[in-house]
Amino acid sequence: MTTKQRPLKNGQYKTRLAASLTFAAVLAGGSHLALAGGAVPTQLGTEATLELMDTPVILDAPDSDAKRVYVLDAGGFHMTSTYYTIDGNESKLLGMTDAGKLPHMMLGDNGKFMAIASTMYSRVARGTRDDYIEIIDAKTHKPIADIDIPEGRFLTQVIQRLASLSTDDRHILFQQFSPSPAVGLVDLEKESFVKMMPIPDCYHLFPVPDQKFFMHCRDGSMLEVSYDDEGNTQQTNTKVFHGENDFLFNNPYYSNKTGHLVWPSTAGRIFQAKLSESGAEFLEPFDVFTAEQKADKWAPGGWQPVGYHKDRNEIYLLADQREKWTHKLTSRYVFVVDGTTGEQLRRIDMGHEINGIAVSQDAEPYLFASSPGAQTLYTFDAVSGEELGQVDELGRAPVLIYLPE
Repeated sequence: MTTKQRPLKNGQYKTRLAASLTFAAVLAGGSHLALAGGAVPTQLGTEATLELMDTPVILDAPDSDAKRVYVLDAGGFHMTSTYYTIDGNESKLLGMTDAGKLPHMMLGDNGKFMAIASTMYSRVARGTRDDYIEIIDAKTHKPIADIDIPEGRFLTQVIQRLASLSTDDRHILFQQFSPSPAVGLVDLEKESFVKMMPIPDCYHLFPVPDQKFFMHCRDGSMLEVSYDDEGNTQQTNTKVFHGENDFLFNNPYYSNKTGHLVWPSTAGRIFQAKLSESGAEFLEPFDVFTAEQKADKWAPGGWQPVGYHKDRNEIYLLADQREKWTHKLTSRYVFVVDGTTGEQLRRIDMGHEINGIAVSQDAEPYLFASSPGAQTLYTFDAVSGEELGQVDELGRAPVLIYLPE
């Protein structure tokens, strides 16, 4: 690295040299000073005895709102991960939270706390495995609870719905894949693990009120599970709602508050359901792309490819012109469609290679888009498509966006 030094004014060469020699003397005599009680020798000049110009202060984050954004950098299967807390209104970084390998984060109490399920090992990447859940205050970013759980959390490229808070924030549910399929139950009020609840070969967790949740099964049905405080369950399957060749993305949109599920296929077909304690209501699916657009190879793609705005009833689908089986690669465009009819309302050219999107749920919504290649979160007006801001240097490869409901 080449650097240039600005010429010093008269007299400053002597001062700089004196300061350097004084600092060297302090280093050389550090152990002697400690033995003498740590007092600063009176012969040292002001260069070594100046007070700090600034007193470091760690601030609390403002109260969470609809545009508070959390971005996960899972580091591509690294042993440590980082959650970045961002003020989406101002595109301003507020804080960071460390986590373990392939963590799952959940936002509770309208964004007032984060629950993060993590995995670590006694020798970083080997040794004794330790799975746990931390509850983090969203203002101070300090842990307020640490809950030990069995070492069976499903470790895969991070999928949002493999762990979830219950709709009343009383429980945490997390998925186990091995040695047998199960869902772990954690009592947040008691800050303790309850039980691993056996399930068939089904995935994703979609909670509804009255201590129930749904999961997606391999035959295309949903498993409806009710559980009591001890983790005893009753389970039943819904009808099959999609075909065997409808390949669904790993990260659908789901709202714990409304029970609305929006799940695109890799071909651009939208499946929706309204989930509640009364059961599952499946809506009529539709295709986002016309026959002409399909012929031009328009199709969805990305790791977090879909968002939804409840009040506007708009679905946001990340897409580009692509070859078959490239659905996990980045896209540049977002197609906004009516959530009932599938009518295309507008197309947003983001001008960046984007891997994940999310939409704020307020009256003037923002579209947030993450780029692993640029390590950047971009912000757009969700209606006009205008780019409003960006936050860069977000770790190694930011992959998931979380927003309060």
